[in-house]
Amino acid sequence: MNKIVFLAVAIGAVALVSFAADISTTPKSYQIRNCKFGEVLRPENANSANGTPIVLYPAQPWKCMTWKLLPAGDSVFQLQNHFTHKTFAGKTNETRLAAVQVPFDRESGKRPAWKVTKLSNGFYRIIDVASGQSLTAASKQAVVLALWEEKPEQQWELIETDPAQLTM
Repeated sequence: MNKIVFLAVAIGAVALVSFAADISTTPKSYQIRNCKFGEVLRPENANSANGTPIVLYPAQPWKCMTWKLLPAGDSVFQLQNHFTHKTFAGKTNETRLAAVQVPFDRESGKRPAWKVTKLSNGFYRIIDVASGQSLTAASKQAVVLALWEEKPEQQWELIETDPAQLTM
């Protein structure tokens, strides 16, 4: 009888560990709101073209404002827009590195990766792994990558969003 109980407990423990591992690797969806401006990231005019600037816009339950965060390492994620199915990366635009929409490559290793670090105030710092630059809202119309300066325009709130509740 003790062997049966032990076996049942062991099987339950393995199932629980397996379930916990699935949760930690399951992509979740978020709207990414800037601390300073109070608006969320989206491709400008919800345009799906490559090179479209990433801008801020007042939050709505829209697919174009919601990003799937796919785990890609320790606090590292690849972001995919629910509407365009694309991601974004830094692209040199005159004197700064602008955040622009780019294809979400089929090969995971070719996609932009972002390190998401929780700050002591509850907001997040989002860093482009390739450049080490922080996602920064230069204005409502310009999201760029810049050196970390601990400014509110570089701090982000992640608002978990149910994709089934999104429109447009």
